[in-house]
Amino acid sequence: MLEKVLRRVMKYTNWNEFDLWILDNFSTKANKKIINLFKANYPFINVFSTTYNQLSIIQNEVIKHLKSDIYIKMDDDILVVENWTTPLLDVYNRNYSLMSYGSVVIPINSFGWVPFIEIMNYKEEFVQLFPDVELVQNGTDAAIFYHKEVNEYIWNKCIDIDSAASQFIANQKGNFKDLVCPHKFSIGAIIFSHKIWEDMGGWQVEDGYDKVLKKQKRYHKIANTIKDFNDPGYKEQYTRLNLLADVFSGANRSELGHDEHGIFEYSKKKGLSIPITTQGIVFHFSYGPTDQYLMNKIYLKLQ
Repeated sequence: MLEKVLRRVMKYTNWNEFDLWILDNFSTKANKKIINLFKANYPFINVFSTTYNQLSIIQNEVIKHLKSDIYIKMDDDILVVENWTTPLLDVYNRNYSLMSYGSVVIPINSFGWVPFIEIMNYKEEFVQLFPDVELVQNGTDAAIFYHKEVNEYIWNKCIDIDSAASQFIANQKGNFKDLVCPHKFSIGAIIFSHKIWEDMGGWQVEDGYDKVLKKQKRYHKIANTIKDFNDPGYKEQYTRLNLLADVFSGANRSELGHDEHGIFEYSKKKGLSIPITTQGIVFHFSYGPTDQYLMNKIYLKLQ
């Protein structure tokens, strides 16, 4: 998936206007190879890596370093289309004084799936096919989160991603709207300011993760001592002992959603809006527990 994602990002982004930072938080060997390949082909790509899997920390570290005015944050399974950055910048410019963060319509998302079905004129067909499914927009209560066949239905309408995006824009005939999301929004592709990040105290980190990092450091010290005793030549290499240190300390895994929860609670507390514009669209491969089902049913069909 990462290769498909990066190919589209590289193709459809104006690199005279943007910098790309890939955040490698303890990724798999396969993803590391893909990252290294793209870095080799596009030297201007920036890669920031950590030896632990805590996305909020790595995001905070990069933002502290960059201190940019505005950021676009993307998950590693977001598929973009031509001109994808313009609607994000526009929704920000229209709403920045009243918003915490903004986005575009994302079909596989607890808010975006309903306007997508309506704008694409699929509502009547959808109701006939899924008479018992409510078109509600509310986090994990929305069918798009848990219903495999609903996800498959929408993705089958988007297999040709570029054609689906063109049709989505054409159907509106220029009558775009900035919708306001009243509930927690899956932040797979959002735009936000440095000021918002600073005011909310950075992305929320999993409780107790500082203890995980201390434990990881301690376990690696033990692993390296054993390696040095058995064979000093392996001291600098990452071996199975180091892997065990990461696994037993818990540094190889993390709970998802802390960043999403944190910025939503901040939005509520400050009375800030979450504008979602129909001016643009991007495609999130999977939202919720349907990921493996979509990998089996949809992934190889994607164009």
